[in-house]
Formats: sequence, structure tokens, C-alpha cells
Amino acid sequence: MKFGICTGVENAALLKKIGYDYFEPGFANFGKMTDDEYKSFCDEVAKAGIKPEATNLMLPGTTYRIVGEEVDLAPVKDFLELCFARAAGIGCETVVFGSSGAKKVPDGFDRAKAYDQIEDYLRLAAPIAQNNNITIAIEPLRFAECNIINFVAEAAYMAARVDHPYVRVLGDYYHIAMNREDCEALPAFAHRLEHMHIARNGNRAYPLPGDGCDYAVFMNALKQAGYRKRVSIEGKAENGLEVDAEKALELLKSLD
Repeated sequence: MKFGICTGVENAALLKKIGYDYFEPGFANFGKMTDDEYKSFCDEVAKAGIKPEATNLMLPGTTYRIVGEEVDLAPVKDFLELCFARAAGIGCETVVFGSSGAKKVPDGFDRAKAYDQIEDYLRLAAPIAQNNNITIAIEPLRFAECNIINFVAEAAYMAARVDHPYVRVLGDYYHIAMNREDCEALPAFAHRLEHMHIARNGNRAYPLPGDGCDYAVFMNALKQAGYRKRVSIEGKAENGLEVDAEKALELLKSLD
């Protein structure tokens, strides 16, 4: 299994030093960079010697809405074309589609139509992803963050609706635990699992030995599913990045 952390390029060299396999920056940031900024980013990645094999934060919800009465996918397409091309150019293989702000269902809006609109978005994004050899991983989010696609089963349902080889599913220990979903259900969706996130239940901190969470249940479910791709820590380092990153990696490797 490969292990990484959701963080910016400024921490990439440190992660490499500690022993991580990749770092996971924000995908949408590629759309905000000037050409010179993107070149600088690529130079920093080369200097660090570790690639952003996965990216998260696919759509900025303050800029783009894909669910609701006011949806226009034309500018979204242009944004995705640029971001996917830049992500591919720096070694990205997976982009996480959580994007609660972009897909949250407005009060009183028809949920069936919301699912249709999310499907429309993924059908737009999938061929762009395929052209850049990057797979989209649909991320279920805790109820407090979003009111649609909250369970791994729901993400798998959406992936099945789109039925595209470059649209798959993410499992996140933190969201699973917060929503009281069963980790042991993950093997049922083994054929759709693309990427994983992990953080401590409750305060979303780095997973650490003795912190009260049973990460073994999650990791054992991944083994049962035959999942051997990537697991990224997505949370806060309470004791500093270097200290917690070292302890977290030791824990995850002991469970792998």
C-alpha cells in the first residue's frame, strides 16, 4: 500500500524524508495558477522528489455549482480541461470528488434531480479525466458537511449510474465513522474502490497510536477487498506535521 498526506507542495520534501510515497494537494488550485506559478509548482515537485499522485478538492463551491436551479456546466468544463491537463503534467493519477459546496442540495430542491445533475457533471468530467489518464474518485462526506452522497454505497450507486471506467469510489475512515457506516461493508464495493482517506474520528486529527480509534477494522476491510492502492491522511497535525506524520506512518505501516 502507498501512503500520503493531503498537503501542499511546501511540505512535499519533508514527507519524502519521513518515508511517504506521495503528497495530495488541491486539484482546483491548478485552475488558479498562472503559467509561471504552475511552472514554479512543477519545479518544487521535481526538487522534492515526490509526486502528487492524488489530488483532492476538485471543485471550489464558491465558484461553481453543479446542483440547483442555477447550473451552468460550460465554465466548469473549461476549468476541468485546464486542471486535468496540469494535474496530469505533474504525475497525478487520481482526483477526489467530494466538493460539498458545489454539490450540496439546496433546501426544498428535488433530490432526484440533484442526483441527475451530479451524474451530468460526472459524465462531463469523465472523458476529460480519461483523456488525461486520471481517475475520479467519488468521496462520501459526513452529514455535517454535505446532504448528498454520504455513504460508500451511495458513491458506488453514483459510479454505477455513470458507468465509466474513470469514475470510481473513495472510502474515508473519518466520514465512515462520523456517519456510523460500517467499514466492513467496503469489500462489497471492491470492484469500484479507487482511493482512501483516513483521519481520527471526532476531531479529524492524524491517526496516532492509542488515540482511541480502531483503524485496524478499516485497514483489514481494505485487505479483504483486495485494495492495494493509496491511503492519504486528511486531517490536522496536533503536535506538528513532522512529529505526527512520523507516528502516523509507523501506525499505518504496522496495519498494512
